Amino acid sequence: MATTKIRKTPGICNGAACIGRTQVPVWTLIHFRSLGGSDAELLSDYPMITKDDLKAARNYYAQNTEEIDEAIAANTSES
Repeated sequence: MATTKIRKTPGICNGAACIGRTQVPVWTLIHFRSLGGSDAELLSDYPMITKDDLKAARNYYAQNTEEIDEAIAANTSES
């Protein structure tokens, strides 16, 4: 299952859910998409992630919406 690519490691990105072999938090990817960014832009901006990683991030978000929404709120200064 794709969500197995997501890991939380104490001391890495404040323990946030990240793409397993990177330090790219799921909330960053989800927030970027919510602002209108495309998968192509994400793959260009983060060359260490793959289309499967983006799918895993979306699946994780679908199963952990509150956690990721709270991380977005805590890490951004939206008005």
